[in-house]
Order: sequence, then structure tokens, then C-alpha cells
Amino acid sequence: MASAAFPELLTRIEESAKHTDQQIAAENNLRDTLLEIVAAGFTSHGLSNSDQPIAAQAEVIHSLATKCVSSAFVTWSHRMTIEYIDRWASAEVKDLYLAELREGKRVGSTALATALADKSGKELLPITFEEVDGEFVIHGVIPWASNLYDDTLIVFAARNEVTEERVVFTSVLSAAGTSVKPAGELLGLNATSSGTVKFDGLRVPAANVLTRDVNLFLGQMRPRFLVLQSAFCLGLTKASLDSIATAPSAGPFAEDIARFQAEYDRLTAESVRLSKSLEVYPAPGNGHSPLDFLKLRLGAAELAQATARVELATIGGRGYFSASDTSRRIRESLFLSVQAPTEGSLRWEISQLAS
Repeated sequence: MASAAFPELLTRIEESAKHTDQQIAAENNLRDTLLEIVAAGFTSHGLSNSDQPIAAQAEVIHSLATKCVSSAFVTWSHRMTIEYIDRWASAEVKDLYLAELREGKRVGSTALATALADKSGKELLPITFEEVDGEFVIHGVIPWASNLYDDTLIVFAARNEVTEERVVFTSVLSAAGTSVKPAGELLGLNATSSGTVKFDGLRVPAANVLTRDVNLFLGQMRPRFLVLQSAFCLGLTKASLDSIATAPSAGPFAEDIARFQAEYDRLTAESVRLSKSLEVYPAPGNGHSPLDFLKLRLGAAELAQATARVELATIGGRGYFSASDTSRRIRESLFLSVQAPTEGSLRWEISQLAS
């Protein structure tokens, strides 16, 4: 991650964080910022030909989140798309898209929330496919995805209603049979170009199938997905802890602050441990047991929310202004409960795996 360009980039991201949080994507989106991050090489760590481990990628996303969770989040989504194409795509799809994704010439979007819910047994995958003349015809709705631009490459899963087979696909949003409904005004993270994707007869060629073994795909990919998600949760916590350290009214909250710092240190160490376990790819069998990764993601999100609340209490009234950094971090922390896997999904799956 060491680069003279990175601190300068972080400064500019910090300066624009208020706008990326509050201005809707039609007025101010993060595309240019994201592509600058990518073009500078900050999304290449932990890939198949990288000499840097995935822990280095987590560090990048953590650093971005200390300044702006919106920027960290869109970087995470793009980075995971690169990983899927890098490790799972056909030679034809790699030739078409991998260099563009890695060089910041095309945006990627991971849209696997419905597949994760389906895998956990909590919800049935709502996107369906049928095979027709050597192609796959897709119908259904992705309720929520981000980085949605005309040329975005999106990764999603669908099921066959007859055989119940699950398949992971990739397609560009400009393809016929695909439409996007922008999310409109959100509580926060407004510049993330989020919305709903509808497939109405999208025809996907066989070359765009990433895998027909969804269990293997998720077993290998979900731990990496969760480690990098947890990184921006912990980055947000770090920002709140740094703010609290300079707050004039922190004294009465000394016990809370000490507890948060200890938990931050513990989760950071756990993230490092789990990241190290991902250095050998692929993992044996169907991949890593997800329980520790799910616990890390839930714990990191809960800590970010608790720390942001105490930050507001220590900063006082000036933190309640909607334009303040403290107020923004409150909104960013609330997003962590609804981002897939949602807090409810995490709690449910952890309870199932732990029982």
C-alpha cells in the first residue's frame, strides 16, 4: 500500500466526504474517485498475480473508511468484482474485462446479497434463469446494488426454477433486458450510485458463467468478501475513536472508550489472523468455515455503531449538525446494519452455525 500518492488521495477524499454522503449520485457520484483509486493500483492486493496479501487490501479499505465510508464501500464492491473475474471467469471474459477493471477503465459491482441470503437458508434466490439455445435467459430483480453505471460489470447469481441449480453470472448493465432504478435520496452514502437492477429477458452467453458450483464459489469467496467488509467497519471505528480523543467532554465516557479501544484492538488482530488464513488460495475443499468471518463482520459493525454514538455524546451539539463529520459517521454506521449481509442475516446465520 505504501505510495506517495495515497496520503494525498486520502486528503482529497476526506475533503469531499460530506458531499459524497449527502448529494445524490445524479449530482455527485464517486465514479471518478473510484477509478482514480483503482488506476493508482490500490485494488490489486491479494489477487492471483499479486505479491501483496489480502491483508494489504484490507489496510487500504480501512484507511479509506477513516475518511469516507462511501469511498471505502464502492472500492470494496469494485475490488470484489475484480476478484470474481480474476479467479472464476472464462478466458474470454477475462480478456474482455479484467484489464479494464484493474486499470480503472470500467466499474465493477458485486450484487450477491440475494445469493448469500439463499445460501444461508434465510431467503430464496429471487433471480431465475433458463437455458435456451446455448444461452441463459435471466429474469428477476436485484433489490440493491451499488456502482451502477451504464458500463458497469455486475456479478450476480440466479437459480433454475425446475432443477433448482444455482449459477453465478456476469453481465454489463448496458445489455438488453437490463434496467436500473436509482435509489433516490438515502440517509447517507448518497453518491454510491445505488439502486435496483431488473432483468427482463437478459440473455447471457455461456462464456459469462463464472461457475455452476455456487457452494464452492461462496466457500472460497465469502471469507475474502467479509474480511474486506470488516475493514471498512473498523476504519469507521478508528475515525470515531480519533475524534473522541480530542473531544472536550470525553471524561465521563472513559470506561466506554477504553472498552471500545480494547475491542477495536481485538477485532483488528482477528482480522489480521483471518486475512493470513486466506493467503493460500484456493482453500482446501469448499473453502473456509464461515463462522469466524461472520462473527468478525458483525462485531466490527456493532463496534462502529457503538463508537459513533459515544462520539456524538462527547462532541456535543456541534456534532448534531447534519454537515458535521460526527453526524456523517452516525449515518455511515447505520448503513452497516442494512448492507448485505445485513445485521439480521448475520445474527441468524451465526445462530444456525453455532447451534
